[in-house]
Amino acid sequence: MMERQMTQDRKMPAKKPKQKFNLWTFLKDLPKKVVKFLRNVVHELRRVTWPTRKALLTYTVVVLVTIAIFGVLLGLYDFIFLQLVELLVKI
Repeated sequence: MMERQMTQDRKMPAKKPKQKFNLWTFLKDLPKKVVKFLRNVVHELRRVTWPTRKALLTYTVVVLVTIAIFGVLLGLYDFIFLQLVELLVKI
């Protein structure tokens, strides 16, 4: 009960007033922001655990085989439904 009362007494922090968009400031800061973004991208890419060549080959083969299987199944379903529709049209 004491805990509930404490949370009710707390006030939310005041919101900062929204600043008006300034095109000149935006354009002036844009190169700095782009450079900072690209540095962060490079930093994150260095942290990535890249797969080995063998693992990459394995993953690629698995994806290609899966795509081939689903392609054949989709083609088979398409053929079957096409035959069923043609059969229904003849009736």
